[in-house]
Amino acid sequence: MDIAFIVLTILIGLVFLFLFLLLSFQVIFILFAPLKPKKFKKHEAKNRFAIIIPAHNEESVISNSVNNLLNNIDYPRDLYDVYVCADNCNDSTYKLAKEAGAIVYERFCEDPNKKRAAYPIKLLIEKVLEADKYDAVIKFDADNLPCPEFLLRMNDAILEGVNIARAHEAPSNMGQNLWSSVSSCYYARDSRLACNFRERMNWNSMISGAGMMVTTKVLKEIGGWDALSGIDDAEFAVKRMLGKYHINYIPEAIVYEDQPSSRKDSANRNARMANALNKLYFGEGMKLLGMFFKTGKLTYLDMWCQLSFVPLPLALSISIPIYLAFYFITLGLEAGGIHIYSWRFTPGLEGTAFLTIKWTLIAGLIALGLFYILWTYQSWLGVYLDRKILGKNWYKDARKGIWLGAFAMIVYGFSVTDGTSKKKVKWASIKRNPQNNDKK
Repeated sequence: MDIAFIVLTILIGLVFLFLFLLLSFQVIFILFAPLKPKKFKKHEAKNRFAIIIPAHNEESVISNSVNNLLNNIDYPRDLYDVYVCADNCNDSTYKLAKEAGAIVYERFCEDPNKKRAAYPIKLLIEKVLEADKYDAVIKFDADNLPCPEFLLRMNDAILEGVNIARAHEAPSNMGQNLWSSVSSCYYARDSRLACNFRERMNWNSMISGAGMMVTTKVLKEIGGWDALSGIDDAEFAVKRMLGKYHINYIPEAIVYEDQPSSRKDSANRNARMANALNKLYFGEGMKLLGMFFKTGKLTYLDMWCQLSFVPLPLALSISIPIYLAFYFITLGLEAGGIHIYSWRFTPGLEGTAFLTIKWTLIAGLIALGLFYILWTYQSWLGVYLDRKILGKNWYKDARKGIWLGAFAMIVYGFSVTDGTSKKKVKWASIKRNPQNNDKK
């Protein structure tokens, strides 16, 4: 029993040390929240953009998205085009995108391993590079609505030397219900707190598929789109960081994104993303930790920690029950007259085994309380700092996500654990909500 005690104590200690390391970056983001977003110098010169949209059965939103890009963007119309790939569609996505004015391609593939967004992105980028007339590619999802100045701000960034960038993500349906509010608060926290700090410290930011920008110069250097996993944007970001490229965050390039508005849709998306991110973490992601020890640059440790939040729920769900079960079993055996305790384990209600259970449970409740406070404050702070972007009803729309978000994150933890524990998660469609152009 002494050996079991020592092994379990070391393991649970390592898990909580791991958790402390991950949360330390979150505390840093809060402490430096007052940092003003970086503004890139405005330029008269203009780059030429190719906007790409991978779309699978997106007839409910594709017309509005393409029309918005072609008619509501403050940028010379002759300096950008919109490309759409109708990927394995059995609806009117192709027809509607073409009627709206996009350059449209169709893609059909029977291989289930190639039925994901990475492949239409690869096809569209190949077409863009073949055209050989663009300076940069910007990728949007079919439900994204960028602000009118989006291309202007990305253009300024490129002329300041930026080659890869993520946009500032904002919700288009924050006030719809609890689930959309929770997801919206998460993105406000991620963009306004985490990404803003990273940009001001000259650290890398993790790319998000909504509004990401890559210059054609970089795409030519790496041979086109090379991220083909189920989490293509994160894979692309990790590969570029390991390849010594830098990823910037452009706070004034705002893209409004439809958030999942049901528990089922949220759980399906979380499980799918967690499954792909977990594979990335134990593959390319672990190299980020090696880069930290090799270079001493905190940006690599930060990105490794960000990816580490994916396997964390599974680690906690396994280690803590085993740890508590060990002490319950030893107490039960003692109560049954089977004396297995050594000097480390004394029986009775004041014995070490019982006290360990008692204080572990107390510590767990304290940890949950601290998590609630930290998460709630982060959510409020992120939304508050983003209030001008989110509109005059920002608090009304966000309050459910602010005050109940910590509980929703625990629910999310179960779907993340489900995703990381499976070899493969089946893709499930997410219901689109009506788009609101007034958000811009």
